[in-house]
Amino acid sequence: MKPDPKALLDRLTALESELAQLGNVTDSTTLGALKTLLQQQQATAARDPKTSAIALLDRFLALDHQDQPGFPPLAQYKQQVRQFRTQVENASETDLPADVNQLLTGKHPVSQLLKAIDEGDNLTDAQWSSLQSVLVKVFGQAVSIAASRGKLYVATRQPQPAATPAAATPKPASPNEDLLMWGDATEKAAQPSAEPSDDEPLIVFGAKSLGIENQPGGTVPLNVLVHIQGLGDRQFGAREFAGTRGQSKAIEGLQLSFASPVAGLNIEYMAHLAGVGDTPWMSAGQYLGTRNENRQLEGFAVRLVGAEASKYSVCYSAHVQNMGDTPVYADGQFCGSRGKSLRVEGLRVWVQPKA
Repeated sequence: MKPDPKALLDRLTALESELAQLGNVTDSTTLGALKTLLQQQQATAARDPKTSAIALLDRFLALDHQDQPGFPPLAQYKQQVRQFRTQVENASETDLPADVNQLLTGKHPVSQLLKAIDEGDNLTDAQWSSLQSVLVKVFGQAVSIAASRGKLYVATRQPQPAATPAAATPKPASPNEDLLMWGDATEKAAQPSAEPSDDEPLIVFGAKSLGIENQPGGTVPLNVLVHIQGLGDRQFGAREFAGTRGQSKAIEGLQLSFASPVAGLNIEYMAHLAGVGDTPWMSAGQYLGTRNENRQLEGFAVRLVGAEASKYSVCYSAHVQNMGDTPVYADGQFCGSRGKSLRVEGLRVWVQPKA
């Protein structure tokens, strides 16, 4: 089969961006010289795990989206990676964090996301399926979808992490946080509260769990799609804040589904739409609302159905115009307002087993 010129050009462009980070590579560099340089880099990496780990972390920090510069779904993870980078940089060669080995052997989620970006086109269907299941559980739907569509790339100019004194440590986890963690901190992660705070990352990193087991507290992976006024459809995962704050942009539509089927369990949802009133209950995967009609969603409710529904709770909250963040509602309770012309600007939804 004749190679696709566009696909080859895209791969060459991505490769050029990565090679530029090696240094000493110019347009006149021959393939032989490039091979020698790469071999030298590989040998150096084998001797210097600290430098190699920092290089991997820098590549993660340089990730960006082709269509959405600054890609917000990655921002929270980059903050935690910056903190961990500082720990690695300040550690001695003989006392590196345990996660460094996981990074260098490709077992850590940071390495696996980079693998998806670097090798996605060359992976078999089975390899990609296995890798994507990890990305969904760790980074959520938005990042996973962007990686699978080839939208993420390593920018040529990497952002430099802010300098942090050697004695500085990341903010400790409060009992209500599901922090993205490293090393033994994974074992100390507390059980999730009813509602995560706005600034908390949504996954757990660590040498033992690698962040790829169940989501916090057994949260069931969800696909959460919202249509944001003026921005269009956006995809999120369980517990992720889906929408905006302070931008006067309404949620105009909603679609929920499980990322993977759960035996005996389904999800339904309804909403109160401006000028329409209460909608019927919709089943998983059905779009509820409008698009590009400036018809805002003012409230909503979510419930679980099926033989196993009694074993789970669906929890949700919203950010409502002039009201701010609502309390957490659950299992069919109405969240928001009716007839007050107050738009829902963002929401969170998650499903978790009952105690």
